[in-house]
Amino acid sequence: MILVTGGTGLVGSHLLYSLTKKEEIVRAIYRTKRSIEKTKLVFESYNAEQQLNQIEWVEADLTDYFSLKDAFEGISHVYHAAAMVSFDPQFSDQLIKVNVEGTENMVNISLEHHIKKFCFVSSVSSLGEYQNGKCTDEGAAWQNTKYTTNYSISKYYAENEVWRASQEGLPVVIVNPATILGFGDWESSSLKIIKRVYDGLPFYTPGKNGFVGVTDVVKVMVQLMEGKLVNERYVLVSENSTFKELFEKIASTLNVKPPRKKASYFLANVLKNLDQIRAKLTGTSAVLTSESVRAAFKKKCYKASKVQSDLNFKFEPLELTIEKAGRQFLSYKSKLAKLS
Repeated sequence: MILVTGGTGLVGSHLLYSLTKKEEIVRAIYRTKRSIEKTKLVFESYNAEQQLNQIEWVEADLTDYFSLKDAFEGISHVYHAAAMVSFDPQFSDQLIKVNVEGTENMVNISLEHHIKKFCFVSSVSSLGEYQNGKCTDEGAAWQNTKYTTNYSISKYYAENEVWRASQEGLPVVIVNPATILGFGDWESSSLKIIKRVYDGLPFYTPGKNGFVGVTDVVKVMVQLMEGKLVNERYVLVSENSTFKELFEKIASTLNVKPPRKKASYFLANVLKNLDQIRAKLTGTSAVLTSESVRAAFKKKCYKASKVQSDLNFKFEPLELTIEKAGRQFLSYKSKLAKLS
């Protein structure tokens, strides 16, 4: 039996679809029953609602060792896709607890249960940057600077737990996706980009980043778990794109106007300060933080030649990923609104 964490998230829900399509016996961890509705919507987009019946859902918390341990009974393979994503400094302690301590629990229980293979969904945030401008790959060593995000720190230390477990005998594979795009809850993580463009985004920033489709992430994960490669990590990126180009592609698919005004760093910080005031007055989380503003202006570049070579893998063009996701968002926008 296969265990999946994060089954109600973007990667996890598409992974569950892929595994049930292959008629695998799957157990998935959830925290709240309402969150399963997100997974149901993804299955519906595939016209595969009946496959949901193949999933055994178990309520558990990554930070609760004993509830997790019960979920491992009869498990042979584990996909650990659950994580907390936030760039708000007020959640730094929670990021460490969920991402690091949660992963520590997962690998420790996997060792106890002699799990045959463990796949960890990390992030390019756990990698460093080359000083000569070369695109980041698996060899770029992580650096902790004054600008390193708390999310990056949490993913780096979570990876260390996985590597430590590999030294203790747990066969592991790690994927490091760039920003993931696809169909899912458009109020969560990276999919907020699509929702912001749809709602009417007036500004774009001069930054650049790497992007990859969720279906490609899932395909690589499954290939790695079914193959013989162990104790390896893989950067996953389809293309590197400026935010301006990305927003234009998304807007075109959603039939809305793309952002036309280039935001200055000064304006971005003014908007950040106004957003933080709004958050305090309303008791909600800030959308813009110092970390997210810096990321919006930074020009990042990633390289996925290792997975292309080792698995002979070909990534879906970014434009096609956006077109497919856009059509699905337009078809399901009313149902997505009910999830919010």
